[in-house]
Amino acid sequence: MRSTTEPDNKAVTDTESSILEHLDDLISIVDSNYRYRAVSAGYSRFFGLSTDQIVGKHVAELHGQEQFEQHLKSGLDQTLAGEDCHLQFWRDNHLGESRFLDSKHTPYQGPLTQGSGVAIVARDVTELILSQQALETEKSLLHTIINAVPDIIFIKDNNGAYQLCNTSFEEFLGKPYSEILGKTDQELMSEASARYISDRDNEVTASQTAKRCDEWVAYNDGRKRLLDMYKLPLTDSKNNLSGLLGIGRNVTFEREAEQKLLMSALLFETTPDACLILSEDGSLISLNSAATNKFSTLLKDKNDPIFSDLFYWPGQQATAIEQILKQMKSWQGEICSTDHKAYIATINCITEPTDSMTKYVVIIRDENDQRAVTRELMAKAYRDPLTNLPNRLLFQSRLESAITRSERQFRKVAVLFIDLNKFKPVNDQFGHIFGDQLLTLIAERLTSNFRQTDTLARIGGDEFVALIDISKREGAGKVAEKVSNSLQQPFIVNGTQIHIGASIGISIFPDDTSTAEELLQKADEAMYQAKESPDKEYVYYKKT
Repeated sequence: MRSTTEPDNKAVTDTESSILEHLDDLISIVDSNYRYRAVSAGYSRFFGLSTDQIVGKHVAELHGQEQFEQHLKSGLDQTLAGEDCHLQFWRDNHLGESRFLDSKHTPYQGPLTQGSGVAIVARDVTELILSQQALETEKSLLHTIINAVPDIIFIKDNNGAYQLCNTSFEEFLGKPYSEILGKTDQELMSEASARYISDRDNEVTASQTAKRCDEWVAYNDGRKRLLDMYKLPLTDSKNNLSGLLGIGRNVTFEREAEQKLLMSALLFETTPDACLILSEDGSLISLNSAATNKFSTLLKDKNDPIFSDLFYWPGQQATAIEQILKQMKSWQGEICSTDHKAYIATINCITEPTDSMTKYVVIIRDENDQRAVTRELMAKAYRDPLTNLPNRLLFQSRLESAITRSERQFRKVAVLFIDLNKFKPVNDQFGHIFGDQLLTLIAERLTSNFRQTDTLARIGGDEFVALIDISKREGAGKVAEKVSNSLQQPFIVNGTQIHIGASIGISIFPDDTSTAEELLQKADEAMYQAKESPDKEYVYYKKT
């Protein structure tokens, strides 16, 4: 006799099987004997078999005995014991394509198994896994590239804390990544450098514009480095500022080399002696202004001359100098120009690392005009050519001497850093010639505010500095006020009335510092404070 519940159980079984036949996920019901009792349409499609070809089969028949024993049976047993089980594995579909399946095993009690069973819900997540793997590969490649770049790269958050940096930045700081992450510049470098860099960062974030600048960095261990920095703001998807990206290069040694080359070129060009650079066969490669001026008559109408076209060795054949160059690396003695004037010459050969002679440097000296040229060179070295005021080099020398003298006499010295206001717009509007005329008038008026014992110097385009002896700190302010008032009077240039003001910063020795360099620097900082306070004619340096 059939139980009254059998039709209901069969109806439920048919209903569950019918539902599974319409599902695309890989769903299967397995009984306690590891046999399939029902599968979804997606399951059949994945293995390329009909439902009838799967239902009733042992799991090992579909997946293989080895796969069943090593990977599947333990999960099924765990679930049959009442625990959920989560498996992930690669499995070939009926087309031989390897697919990654994410499978959840759940205990099943229902009519399909007539007892304990397992409901298996698997999903083909191959594309997701491959995308994740591609993303990780791309991330790893990007990380490798960033760390291989010789330039330093870092990211800061809105609070200035480092969130990321590359290996070059670690090496530059001399610290591992773990000691940089989360730190700010205030924790990694000197206070002055941190403040300066913070100001540059703020310019980028405030303007929301990328900027490039040179940054001198002094670290806590005393090292100083010059960075060629490019900084740009970072924004999120809503265009809100999220941080700052910095890309920089340590150009300390590169700039030092450039400076040496510039100094060499400057020396070559400004030396009063005639200098010539020759190739190995005696052809002229280059000559300085002194040589061009002195031997202009000899050079006239000569295309690509060689040394023997211009000079000869007294008592020797015309080719003797070329022979000397081939035999010796250095020579000094008397030579004559082809217009029969005698000179003292020094010839040195420049060798490559392989010790092959390639070029020669010839210095020709006329003793008669050496003194005059020396005086002219000294003037060029220590005086501003436009205003004839002392330049930075002479001012620095006098400042150091004044500090030494003040230390002995227990007196004070003040430095006034005077930066002109509104000069750049005038220069841009009327041109540099007009601007030079205005600067000359400004220099004359500034000079009238100081004593002969004071020093007024021009150290930049529109920057002047003054060195004065004072008995009291307030004395510097009175001079600054006098300077400010004098500059407020209009200037007349070519019939045009020009109004120019100034921002003045004051530093005092020995109150503010003990060295000439720092005294000038602190006056500069005070001047910037004056620029930010339009109501103040001058500002004393204040320690922060």
